[in-house]
Amino acid sequence: MATLPKVRKAELAPSKKAGGAVAVMSKQDTDVTDQGADEDASLRVHAAWEAIRDDILSGNLAPSTRLRISMLNKKYSIGASPLREALSRLVSENLVVAVDRRGFMVTPMSVSDFRDLTNMRKLLEKEALRLSFQHGGERWEADLVAAFYRMGRVQERLDAGDPSTLAEWEVLNREYHDKLVSACGSEWLMRTRENVYVCAERYRRICLSIRNVPRDVTKEHKQILDAAIDRDVPKVHKLIDEHLERTFQKVAESGKLPN
Repeated sequence: MATLPKVRKAELAPSKKAGGAVAVMSKQDTDVTDQGADEDASLRVHAAWEAIRDDILSGNLAPSTRLRISMLNKKYSIGASPLREALSRLVSENLVVAVDRRGFMVTPMSVSDFRDLTNMRKLLEKEALRLSFQHGGERWEADLVAAFYRMGRVQERLDAGDPSTLAEWEVLNREYHDKLVSACGSEWLMRTRENVYVCAERYRRICLSIRNVPRDVTKEHKQILDAAIDRDVPKVHKLIDEHLERTFQKVAESGKLPN
């Protein structure tokens, strides 16, 4: 007769079932259950983070708005714990500010903050471009040209006054600028650039809403593209400086932000 394997007591988790029977759950089953619960909690935190972040970047949650847990719970139907974790993550991304003893609020916007962000973007973009020119090959060039083409098609509709294209343009504009520096090779530089780029998104949306100041963004992007393909570092540095500065000046002179 075969001998049954011994089961250690520590591996048994008895529990009462209906009718008084005893169910035995193995340690493996317990671990799987715990893992599933952790994954569910992580998904709720991510959903809260994504929803709040999107509303901040789009302006649905205005600068300096108090982010009370009760208000967010009603708005997103997400529990208090994942909301607090999501807000803490957004604090680390500089989109939310923790206010001592008063919870959280959307990070304020100002001309001086945008000045600082623009200066930092210039530094990061120029160094990332320089490194991309060194490491980028034919695939990098092809991806960059394709990204410019996709963005240009949407830019035409945006310039024609179609506001429904704003979100799509933001995605493709980001794709174009990301492709420019995609061969950079420095993870630290790219992570820092990512954070600054996202924080500047709210200001870019203000810039796009200003229709009475003429600007040929497609031409600017094409000039940057040509200089990148030619690997002309001094020229592309000058062009990216001018490109970012025009955005800053347009927003700063609009009167839509406090100093």
